[in-house]
Amino acid sequence: MPMQAEDFETILSNYEMVALIANSESVDIDNIARALPEKTLYVFFTGCAKVLAQPFGRDAVLCHRLVAGGTKFLKSQKHFDKAYSLFKNSLKAEIGVIAERSLAQGAAALSAPRTSELVPYTLDFDYTFGPLYPADRSPTTGFALAMWLTERAPGANVCLCGFTGVAGLQFNMYTGHDWTFEQIMLQLFVKKGRIRRFEDSLNEPAGTFARIHERFPEFSEATIALVATNVLANRYTGMERQVAKLWSKTKIERRIRGFFKRFKRFGH
Repeated sequence: MPMQAEDFETILSNYEMVALIANSESVDIDNIARALPEKTLYVFFTGCAKVLAQPFGRDAVLCHRLVAGGTKFLKSQKHFDKAYSLFKNSLKAEIGVIAERSLAQGAAALSAPRTSELVPYTLDFDYTFGPLYPADRSPTTGFALAMWLTERAPGANVCLCGFTGVAGLQFNMYTGHDWTFEQIMLQLFVKKGRIRRFEDSLNEPAGTFARIHERFPEFSEATIALVATNVLANRYTGMERQVAKLWSKTKIERRIRGFFKRFKRFGH
């Protein structure tokens, strides 16, 4: 019998904390496991071999991204085989997430959440949150799960680990996701105390903008945020222009590199 939403929520209620572990090179799982409470449920995603170098012995949940309306897994079988090998006896549940392209504003909402026979429990982000996400983009699996937890399991003590939204040197960041929007949403819930970030415990408690307000209380948090948004938008626009120039200047080099890559491939 498929796991019901209530069953998964019951599992969550048995733990002091629920830690979502991003497939990010910023994750140090040993450091995280030492710092978090003993009674923590760790939620990993299908490609967790990126952050786990050896089997993980603490209680865990595997979360898989579903595509084609929940009829297929996004990841290939090799990712599943590797993931299962990392959780010998510690896997407590598996869940699937359907988070496809965002609904256009005004589009008809789904009449009911979709389910999948591939997993015991299916989380349908598109049904629950509708047109929340920016149009023509798709949410990351971790973001979709975090948002679900804020609504369906408000009592869960959720800790995000590695959800930085910053590209590293090793792991790719899929441009089909709106990383900026996700970081804004997550930070709003952090501000409200609904979720927490593991990395915040390693840094100074007050951020740069919070320190400005403490020193100059005549500037409200809303004013500082508005000014900061405009400044960051201008800087981001300038950075985009510079990247576009760099991309244009390296066009010949990229074509030459592509030619030799094709030549090498066909030469074999």
